[in-house]
This record gives sequence, structure tokens and C-alpha cells, in this order.
Amino acid sequence: MTFEFNFVLVALMQIIGFFVQGCTGFGCTVIAAAVTNGLLGTEAGVPYGTLITLPFLYYLGIKAFKEVSWKDLAKIIGLCIPGILVGNYLFYAISPNIAKICIGAMVTLIALMNIYKYIIKPKLSGQSEADEEVDTTGKKIFRYGCLILGGIVHGAFNIGGPLITVYTIEAVQEKEKFRNTMNMVWVILNTWNAFSQYRSGAFTPYMLSALVIGLPMAAIGFFLGMGFLKKINREQFLRIVYIVLLFVGGNMLITSVLSVI
Repeated sequence: MTFEFNFVLVALMQIIGFFVQGCTGFGCTVIAAAVTNGLLGTEAGVPYGTLITLPFLYYLGIKAFKEVSWKDLAKIIGLCIPGILVGNYLFYAISPNIAKICIGAMVTLIALMNIYKYIIKPKLSGQSEADEEVDTTGKKIFRYGCLILGGIVHGAFNIGGPLITVYTIEAVQEKEKFRNTMNMVWVILNTWNAFSQYRSGAFTPYMLSALVIGLPMAAIGFFLGMGFLKKINREQFLRIVYIVLLFVGGNMLITSVLSVI
């Protein structure tokens, strides 16, 4: 086992990422990715990001097994798997930067629209919540389109999470059930990713040493996030989700544009 001070810096970043994860059911890997991959390198940072999630994903998956929207989970996995297979093929045909720019722009726009709906508009109108809207056929088609596209880009570049979230936040209305359903999505996808990374030899002693330092910090953030979720209502929860989506989409868009320039 080795030790570097960088392991501590990466571990501290996990507190923030896993606070969001414990509250919303997504975001820890993306939020911490810049620090994790920047300090550990992508060869260690990517499998680190996969492995560090698994204990918490399994814990919440077992704890909240009965509080998952299984119908929506089946739709997510059922529509993502064909997309993932298509994405595996498109990996060789599409530029990852172009894909990230398109997905980042789309997620950013969706987040901005909903931040206006759930944060800005209620404040301007003086209402505590945005008005409930009818769930039209067009909105359903849009959600399913996000889900299919999410599967494709996840299979190609492992960046489908934001689009899968766009579907789930509209389909699953209860905040706890939303988090638990998203958690089960990552139980399935991250378990598969961990198996693939293990087969490719990505689990090095260097990465595992960093993981030993990071897991306790991740636990602190995760359980704080779970506690925070119990103290907020759905309106506040939606605001947090869309602000996180704005950060994820905006970061993906800006970093990809800069890499092209």
C-alpha cells in the first residue's frame, strides 16, 4: 500500500460528491471527476470513481429495496440496454468531444428551463411552488427520447447519466423514490462497469490505496446527504436536482468546447 497527499485531496472532494449522491441518487462521480482524474490520472481515477460508489449503492439498494419504482426502473434498463449496444458501436464513429458538447448543451438547457420553472418563476409570482402541468403525450415522448439517447451516449462515452436523470425526475414524483430508483440504476450499471474494469486490469495497488483513504470521507458525505433529504420538501429537492444538472451539463459543455478550441 502506498500513500500520497493527493489521496487526501481526492478523498475530501468525495464529501461533496457523496453528499449530493446521498440526497439525490446521482452526481458523485461527475462532481468529483475533475479533481479525481486530475490528481490520480484517468487510468486510476475512472475505476476509483466506479469502485468507491459500490458500497453505498449496495447499502441503499438493500435498505430501500421496497421503495424503488420498479416499473420505471424496468423502463430505464429496458430502453438503455439497446441504446448501450448501439453506443458501443458508435464509439468508433462519433467524436467524444462533439457528443459531450451536444449532451452538455441539451442538459444545460433543460436545467435552465426547470430552474426558471421551480426557482425563478415562483419567486417572481410570489407562489411557493410552480403550477402543476398536464403530463402530455409530447412530454412523455421527450422523456423516453432522453432515456433512449441516454443509453446510447452511456454506451459510447459513459456520460448518459444526466439524460437518464431527466427522464426519472419527471417520471418518479416522490423524492425518496426518485433517489432510490436512480440508485438502483447505478447499482446495475456500475456493477457492470466494475466487472469490465476488473477484467481489463484497472484495479491497481495505487488505485486501491487511494480508495482506502477515500471511502471514509465518502461515507461522511453520503450519510449527511441522506439525512438532509429527510429535512427538505419536494420543491426544495427539485431545485437541488436541477442545480446539480446545470453544473453537470455546464461543466461537460464548457470543458468539451475548451478542449476543441
